[in-house]
Amino acid sequence: MSPTELIQHALKVRLNAFAPYSNFLVGAAVCNAQGEYAVGCNVENAAYGSTICAEAAALSQAVAKGIQAITDIAIVTTSGVTPCGNCRQLIAQLAPDCRVHLANLEPNTTRTITIRELLPDAFTSVPQ
Repeated sequence: MSPTELIQHALKVRLNAFAPYSNFLVGAAVCNAQGEYAVGCNVENAAYGSTICAEAAALSQAVAKGIQAITDIAIVTTSGVTPCGNCRQLIAQLAPDCRVHLANLEPNTTRTITIRELLPDAFTSVPQ
């Protein structure tokens, strides 16, 4: 799946986000080389620590669907921000060679970076 297609999936699911506190809607989509994909959006909670990030939701759905060897994740926000630290760790754990496509709502503004660049020397309890 191309990064453009993956971004379209993230853009679409972003509209389902539940963000009554921040009004910051986030959509994410992950895929593997076989074109299998999963999506997620942020789900805020009054107990802020219980909020679910879009990246975590998409990765959780991928795990639940049995999607393995994730190669790419697209994240769409209004500003193209990078994932939080918790999500960086989750991406590094589940997709250590992943390309991260950061997009905002403006066409042709995607920035691509690897998870290793976003989180060098990520913690792992699994020997590499």
